[in-house]
Amino acid sequence: AATGLPAGIPLRGHHSWVWSVAYSADGKRIVSGFIDHTIRIWDAATGPSIATLHGHTNRVYSVVFSPDGTQLASASPDGTLRIWDA
Repeated sequence: AATGLPAGIPLRGHHSWVWSVAYSADGKRIVSGFIDHTIRIWDAATGPSIATLHGHTNRVYSVVFSPDGTQLASASPDGTLRIWDA
């Protein structure tokens, strides 16, 4: 039942606003898009950042894993949609 309390551990490393978050289909990773133009991939169970992706020149508004979890897509108001190996 929903408790209204946080579940799991906090993901540390955000130094700016988070605009978008998505889970991988297997639930093992989380991807997040930031106002600082970066994307981070996190270990959902233990919390550390696995990777930081650079390439956008503006905030990252949207991130999503591919259904098989091998890639992710990101969108930014810099006018680009990028595909990344995850």
